[in-house]
Amino acid sequence: MTQRREEHWSTDDEDAPDWPERITKDVIRAITRRRQDLGLSAQDVADATGDLGYEVPRNVIANWESGRRKTITIPELIVVAEALDIAPVELLFSPALGGWVDYLPEMPSDRWSALTHFTGEARHSLGMYRLRLYRKHERIWQELQEEHHDAFQLEFKLFREEWPPGSQEKLDAFVAAVRDRLQPVRTHLREIGLEVPPLAPSLGFLDAELPPLKADFDLEDE
Repeated sequence: MTQRREEHWSTDDEDAPDWPERITKDVIRAITRRRQDLGLSAQDVADATGDLGYEVPRNVIANWESGRRKTITIPELIVVAEALDIAPVELLFSPALGGWVDYLPEMPSDRWSALTHFTGEARHSLGMYRLRLYRKHERIWQELQEEHHDAFQLEFKLFREEWPPGSQEKLDAFVAAVRDRLQPVRTHLREIGLEVPPLAPSLGFLDAELPPLKADFDLEDE
């Protein structure tokens, strides 16, 4: 069902903006709120986007906030979010705004549910299983780096002669942990035809233990 609040329209309202316009207005409200929370002017944001290599002019930002411009591009969303030190998805479905949002034209949702559906974190999003595999990989990889900090630091020592005593044993334990905890996830990614995230260069030999990456087609069949 659709719940009413300020700046939310029922899809049955004759005067309600179209769904693309409603989504864009929501993003712009989030941009405005974030800009004001940081105490920045529209020119400050424009200058910051310019420093990032893709300037969004002050008049564009002003036209968004006044309602004169009703569209925002993906590059603009990304660079403005970076200038405002916030994730783009939080501007798209900002939980801070509260209330409900139309995730699809006929799919009103609370903002957190919309955000997690968009990012593939929603538990019911079975089709986004691949994203969950990549997140699992990142979590385990970070844990291994923390648990085997000394061994991971050997990556930055160019010559084995610089290794302190006991380093080989620590490295062996690190490799064993990667094989035990991370390689199953990497193998699963390969088995369903996906690229695996890179490891430290010194662990590159572990990739030889993975199944070959499945191609979409066999060149010999062409």
